[in-house]
Amino acid sequence: MRIEVDCERIRRNAEAILEMCAPHSIEVVGVTKGCWGHPEVARAMLAGGASKLGDSRLKNVQRMRDAGIDAPVLLLRLPEQSKADEVLSLTQMSLNSEVETVRVLSRAAVKRGLAHQVILMVEVGDRREGVMPEQALDTARAMLGLPGIDLVGIGANTSCIGGVLPTKKNMQLLVDVAESVESALGIKFRIVSGGHSGNLNLVGRDEHPSRINQLRIGEAILRGEEVRSHYPLPCPYQNAFKVKAEVIELKTKPSLPEGPTAIDTLGRRPHFEDRGLRLRAILAIGWQDLRIDGLTPERPGAILVGASSDHMVLDVTEADPPVHLGEELEFAPSYAALTAAMANMGVTKVVKPIAP
Repeated sequence: MRIEVDCERIRRNAEAILEMCAPHSIEVVGVTKGCWGHPEVARAMLAGGASKLGDSRLKNVQRMRDAGIDAPVLLLRLPEQSKADEVLSLTQMSLNSEVETVRVLSRAAVKRGLAHQVILMVEVGDRREGVMPEQALDTARAMLGLPGIDLVGIGANTSCIGGVLPTKKNMQLLVDVAESVESALGIKFRIVSGGHSGNLNLVGRDEHPSRINQLRIGEAILRGEEVRSHYPLPCPYQNAFKVKAEVIELKTKPSLPEGPTAIDTLGRRPHFEDRGLRLRAILAIGWQDLRIDGLTPERPGAILVGASSDHMVLDVTEADPPVHLGEELEFAPSYAALTAAMANMGVTKVVKPIAP
């Protein structure tokens, strides 16, 4: 199997998101973690107008640096203290919630004669990273005076652990915390970083607090859609990525397994409906390649039956046009599926650069 990437479509999507955010004075950080820092994807986001790049892994940032990309990078995952020197050498800005970690960054920055920009993350409900709102003032005060540290902003994250959606209410909470800290410390944050692609429906409905001036956008640029709210984005392409796999068996078989059953290869107990004899296609793709449950067949009438580590089974009885042995079938990957495929060194990537 392979995954094909059209970077010109990514560039066009980035342009559309920039045009959507520009009237609201929102800076768009192009998030490359979904493609594991692929340099051509990064170039497409920058060509589309992203002011800086964002990634969660230093190896991805190193990959982009090695390819000659010198754009500013925001580290999205909270820094590891043990990698402070790498954080300072590879990125210009990072999201933080631990004072002691920022102290470590401070010492590393002083040694290098650098100033590292920090965004203080605040918890607004999703229960991933961030200090509780009532702790923000003391945390900001402790970070503010550290040498080599520039406390440029405050931010939040939603939808990742608790599935909590970004709303006008929790985004206003972020703004209220930011302005309370500013008032108490006599400062003005340059950045209020609201979140990610899930925030775009609030932007489109003009419900986003105006003080929020940065969003970290990956999925909407890469896939041209926002799956949480189903808000119609202005992106021209929802198919910048395609997964393709070859049919390696095509036979009519009973739809129910025969014999005693136990858990499957993934440790789950599958359930099957008796639909009689069905034409089933086996494809050369499996869970070891990517997340199979994140694939949608492009062939009308094809239905995913299941998969093991190396084989996927489709019911193609009603596929139109009919499926043939040896042909390739196409699939639209979800964000989780494309992330897994792009991270897998065993998966072939065919990347078409942006148009000259």
